[in-house]
Amino acid sequence: MEEPIPEINVKFNCQVCNHDINVLFKSQQVEAVRCPGCSKVYSLLKPTIGEEILLDWEREALYHKIKAEKTKQDNSSLVALMIKVAELLTWRDGGNGKLKAIEALRQWCIENEEPAVMEELKIIYGRGKASRLPPR
Repeated sequence: MEEPIPEINVKFNCQVCNHDINVLFKSQQVEAVRCPGCSKVYSLLKPTIGEEILLDWEREALYHKIKAEKTKQDNSSLVALMIKVAELLTWRDGGNGKLKAIEALRQWCIENEEPAVMEELKIIYGRGKASRLPPR
């Protein structure tokens, strides 16, 4: 469970009369304060502290991790889909060139992608039919 971020006390001198001004930030982010000496009004933003910065960085890192995993998953699925579509296009074709194109696509996927793509190819063609895949 997260601990609440502590109160922040800000002290500064008035620019006009040099009077000491104290502001206590609790949960508010903005505070308007009037100098008791000359009545000049200051608008202050709550200073960011280490815990708040750390929370923002953790959230940002988690977001980018999830986005990268989703992109990788999408790319792997797209590669498998390209192969499947190419095979479907040649289903009734006796031409050798299109079949070699499919083999070239498979070989490229094996050489340029991570093992997850090889697993997807095995799922598409069946686990027991590894001999149908091109050699490494």
